[in-house]
Amino acid sequence: MALTCADVDFELKLVEFKINGYTVFEDMIPLETIDRIRAAFLPLLENVQNREGEVTTVETGDVRTGKGRLQATNRYTVSIPWVAPFSDPAIYEHPVILEFLDRYWQPENYLITCYHSNTPCSGSAFQEWHRDTHLAEEIPHFGLETVPVVGVKFPLVETSEENGSFEVLPSTQYLAEPALEGRYDDILRQGDFPSVQRLNLKKGSMWIQDVRTIHRGTPNRSPDPRPELVVCYCRDWYAIQQNVEMPQTAYESLSEKGRHMLRRHDRVEWR
Repeated sequence: MALTCADVDFELKLVEFKINGYTVFEDMIPLETIDRIRAAFLPLLENVQNREGEVTTVETGDVRTGKGRLQATNRYTVSIPWVAPFSDPAIYEHPVILEFLDRYWQPENYLITCYHSNTPCSGSAFQEWHRDTHLAEEIPHFGLETVPVVGVKFPLVETSEENGSFEVLPSTQYLAEPALEGRYDDILRQGDFPSVQRLNLKKGSMWIQDVRTIHRGTPNRSPDPRPELVVCYCRDWYAIQQNVEMPQTAYESLSEKGRHMLRRHDRVEWR
């Protein structure tokens, strides 16, 4: 049975998030919904795999057929098109997620800025330990109590040590020393950090990540890709370099809440 707001101790989940830098919600998305999204995602990934042979920092391609890049050996990023089944409001307007964000930030003061994915395929290696933000350089020596951007992530398969689940170093989100940025991989490989947590997630789970929390992807030793999608939510005063692309007709078809959260989209004309 899908999780509802009545099932959640939001006060506890907010404390988990504030202390650990992430929190996990299980049984959020029906498995048949996940399977539909995975079936639509795999051709996009395959197109990127067939096209991208060199590691690069720039995504190329049409978002409808496969806009992405080779991030590292056998690890790909793919931008997610705002079309069915990806654009299911049961994902980005999930009542549990919105209630959490309303309590963490304030209602009406946040928006959606990206829809993306990271997929280790068979033969991928460890990522370097990293953050998904440069806030420690933008606002040095100051651990913001409330982060202005979070990633809401959901795997399209069950994740494990075999297929490359994420590792997280909890409670690193308040560290804001610019001199350490870019050095986390060397530091964590050489030092003693017993609190590293492996996030082996059930299919249908969603987890909310403070983008400052140090983490890494791990090798996928299984024969199949391990895709995970992320919807980025941020405060309305904060800007990141990605926006969701959609035609005006798609924007107009959204709910009132959806139009409010996606008002910073990039308008495109799809023929």
